[in-house]
Amino acid sequence: MMENRKQEILRAVVHEFTSRAVPVGSQALQSRYFVNLSSATIRSELADLADLGYLSQPHTSAGRVPTDSGYRYFVDFLMDLEPIPDRIKAYIHDELEKAPADVEGLVERVAMTLAEVTQNASVASAPQGALARVKHLDLVSLEPRDVLLILLLEGNLLRQQVVNTTQPATQVQLTRLTAKLNVGLGGRASDEARRRYESAPLGLEKELLGRVVAVLDAYEKGSENLVVHDGVRNLLRQPEFAESSRVHQVLEVLEETRYLTLLLRQLIGDSDLQIVIGSENASSQLQACAVVLTTYGPSDRLKGVLGVVGPTRMAYSQTVARLQAVARSASERMVELGV
Repeated sequence: MMENRKQEILRAVVHEFTSRAVPVGSQALQSRYFVNLSSATIRSELADLADLGYLSQPHTSAGRVPTDSGYRYFVDFLMDLEPIPDRIKAYIHDELEKAPADVEGLVERVAMTLAEVTQNASVASAPQGALARVKHLDLVSLEPRDVLLILLLEGNLLRQQVVNTTQPATQVQLTRLTAKLNVGLGGRASDEARRRYESAPLGLEKELLGRVVAVLDAYEKGSENLVVHDGVRNLLRQPEFAESSRVHQVLEVLEETRYLTLLLRQLIGDSDLQIVIGSENASSQLQACAVVLTTYGPSDRLKGVLGVVGPTRMAYSQTVARLQAVARSASERMVELGV
């Protein structure tokens, strides 16, 4: 741990640089933060912090800027979460209250809300292992051996498939089987459909149950790989991304869904909050960025990853507070919707 005065000066430099995006000099620090210290004392402390690797100097006559190590020290030891204004709390609540009941629509709304309140890019993955629930199904005879399977999942997601059966079936038979399956599967998770499929005797019911299970498996696999992003336009307002090549590097990561899914899981690990700064990123495209991640979801078993991507010159105190607020509201909304 460094001395208290050095800590306070580092805190001030981080605050000034994240707010103004210009190197911070001793005179600015003295006039705004340390009126009882001389400029010479502050310059000496800035030089010591630079020697320790927490600050750098773009050129000889410039002020100081935090290094990745400086931001790391700030995040680990000096950061206090910024109180969230009531209008931001209300905005988060109102936006997520309007979120649709299906997983994809809800995750998109969560990402959009997070990008807006943090003014950075956002990423959100659907909770892993989300179970599909059958709300209702219908079986309609098209031809003696062709059956239209209409499957309505919780969240009002509709899936339809034509099933070619090995034996003919009349609409009367299908209507009777529809009633039986709705009683057994309605409102229940996919594991019940799997159990019934495994125990059913060979025949029409087993064939159709097998197709129901296949539809549910495809939905659940898709949910696990669902990652959306929003707010890349916010990065364009940041001086660090004035060069289009830097934005393109970030977009390359965000647009590669499979890679992004693995990256988010790797970064968050077993923690509920992870902050990865600049050179700490394993991905070379993100080494000019900070990535702040948390988890969210309806239960401890069903968790997705929610995160912010922005410049290392990020308002960490504000971003973490707002990220966690969106995660809490998103989790509550998922519980309400039964997603």
